[in-house]
Amino acid sequence: GKGLIELVDTGVGNYALVVAGYSAADTRAATAVIANYDDYKGSLKGAKVEVVTATSHVKEVTATAPVAVAAAAPAATTTTA
Repeated sequence: GKGLIELVDTGVGNYALVVAGYSAADTRAATAVIANYDDYKGSLKGAKVEVVTATSHVKEVTATAPVAVAAAAPAATTTTA
């Protein structure tokens, strides 16, 4: 299974730590990574990591590439004389 650990900037200096999984066992495995930070700190880089599990045990922790958000194009305006 897979789990997710993500640090989300909610604005004004506030952050939320999201820990989730596809199943309850995947979520528990992802929380085990946070609980055992010293064992995984080398893999916890960036704001988002994926936790791959095998039989409810953490198999791999990998940083995921940040997703670039494209700026919205300005709305077109029409003027009439």
